[in-house]
Amino acid sequence: MPRPSSLLRIAAAFVLTVALTVASRSALAEPGAPPSSPSAVGSKGPEAALARGSSLRGLDLLATVGWGATTANTRQLKLEPYGASFGFNVGYTWASGFRLGAYFDDSLGLAAPQHRDPRVGPEDDFIADTSSINTGLSMGWSVPVYALVLRYTLSVGVTAMRWEIPPSTAARSVSVGNGTSPTIGAHFAPGVALLWPIRWFETGIGYEYLAQAKSAIPSGFVVKLLIGVRL
Repeated sequence: MPRPSSLLRIAAAFVLTVALTVASRSALAEPGAPPSSPSAVGSKGPEAALARGSSLRGLDLLATVGWGATTANTRQLKLEPYGASFGFNVGYTWASGFRLGAYFDDSLGLAAPQHRDPRVGPEDDFIADTSSINTGLSMGWSVPVYALVLRYTLSVGVTAMRWEIPPSTAARSVSVGNGTSPTIGAHFAPGVALLWPIRWFETGIGYEYLAQAKSAIPSGFVVKLLIGVRL
């Protein structure tokens, strides 16, 4: 089960994305515009709604590149399984703004120096090299904000963390998960992205927080650049 701190971070990220959505909807309104006649409202309202739906509806294929970092230590180890990340995201958005998609990210991670000072035995310094693969399904909501699209998502998937620890006498007692690599666990990832669609092309930036359900895998965040096409 996710730790309480992870659940609080998920809730905070979700509240933030909802607040951004409400703010974006308010920004779409024009309080200074004069009131229109009933006939004008009746004619322009459906046309505007149809235009917004057409601008959102479609299949998008996005390539992602980004950088991530952990937010906590794991079993007194400072593991960095995120770092430079590359992947793709594919999904379909309905006219209402609802989006269902899938994603795959390969994070190269970092080799982080470790220092252990056990109660029994000598101190030890070694390098823990970790990386990870994250994949799963996502659902979200897209809201047009003038020429941009604000999209917030909640992803559910699996993380496979690869790790390597030198086979020294002291480091041999250090294990992650079940003691074999990779360590596999579920994750929950709230996120938000701001996209700029230009006809069939779209680009933008995004943020995701990966809350790991397994204590052996550290939670962390990833900031991404998204580039792709919309069909």
